[in-house]
Amino acid sequence: MPAVESEAKVKTKVRFEELLKTHNDLIRERKRLKKKLAKSKENISNQKKPEAL
Repeated sequence: MPAVESEAKVKTKVRFEELLKTHNDLIRERKRLKKKLAKSKENISNQKKPEAL
C-alpha cells in the first residue's frame, strides 16, 4: 500500500471533515435554540396571570 495518499482521497477526506464539522455545528445550534425556547416558555408560564373579576 502506498504511503502517499492520492490527491482525490485527500480532497474527499477534507470535504468530509468540513461537512461533519458543519453538521455538528448545526446540531449544537439546534440544541441551544431548543433550550432557549424551553426557558422562554418556562418564563411565560411562570408569569402571574391576571385574575378574572
